[in-house]
Amino acid sequence: MKPYLIVKVLETQSVYLPTTTVYSTVELRSSNADTSEELSALQACAKKLNLDFTKYSHCARIASIVNTNSMEAAISIAESRFEEILDLKSIEVPISNYTLSSIGFVKDLSTGQLHELKSLTHQPTMSFVTHQGNTQRVDITHCILAQDSELSKRYLRSLHWFRNSKHENSPQLKILFNWFAVEALLKESEKDNIAVYIRWFLGFPNGKAGKLVDQALLSKLESFENYVYWKKELVQVLDKIRRFRNDSTHHGFRSIDFSPKELELYNHVMIYGVTRCQGAVQTAILNGVTSVAEFKDYMPTIFESNEYMPNDVRGNILYSLHKLKGA
Repeated sequence: MKPYLIVKVLETQSVYLPTTTVYSTVELRSSNADTSEELSALQACAKKLNLDFTKYSHCARIASIVNTNSMEAAISIAESRFEEILDLKSIEVPISNYTLSSIGFVKDLSTGQLHELKSLTHQPTMSFVTHQGNTQRVDITHCILAQDSELSKRYLRSLHWFRNSKHENSPQLKILFNWFAVEALLKESEKDNIAVYIRWFLGFPNGKAGKLVDQALLSKLESFENYVYWKKELVQVLDKIRRFRNDSTHHGFRSIDFSPKELELYNHVMIYGVTRCQGAVQTAILNGVTSVAEFKDYMPTIFESNEYMPNDVRGNILYSLHKLKGA
């Protein structure tokens, strides 16, 4: 094992500290404690993240030394320690933003080498829309807005939760927001388990309606590598996410309650789940379906109508989930 020093800058509008204080294995530092090498690393990290470091330069730093086998594991362990201390400190200065920013570095203490923190998750990027001529075309947005049905209203509420999840940094909140997005879309009563519908549009038809799907299509799906494994595994994974949703609603959550590997898997399942469910509902709306009950009646037909679904299941969903599980 190697010793790693992990240092992160607190978010803007957090706190300025005049001195350094140690809490167990965590150190809250003044910004004045940065060495010239550390300051350069923090500035470079902020630049790569398209952040204005001048807004963070005076904010406190939080640090911990972790002995482990990899840099990634060290960051995960350190951030769990950080969250616990920040939870405790935040009540002392409730008007301040006691949260971690993305800016920081890792120092391998066995070699002295500094490594800037890098985000390995998907980040928003610029999109370029090509010119479509001088006459405005009617697109899907116009079609949805022209509807005034239960299903179209649910679809709009679901999109709102999903967009919020994309702009949320906390992986736990991303999971919750995406779960709420599916609830807004398809949940009819407290007893309604939306995991059933997420599994459906991830490519795993189930229940009585699942028997109505074309057998040739089901056989094709079942022939895919790891399909049978994930057909069973997703039942457990989604049940854990459902319990996480309920526990969070009633008792809250802490970052240290979940391993980074679990959170990454849950996030992938929910991102795939909410987008595929929304895609199925969009198809239904454009074909005249107006209610959730009617949508559920037509699920086998909607499922079969997606000609790209088998390739999506094999090339995207199964591939990425199994890669995460084996990581």
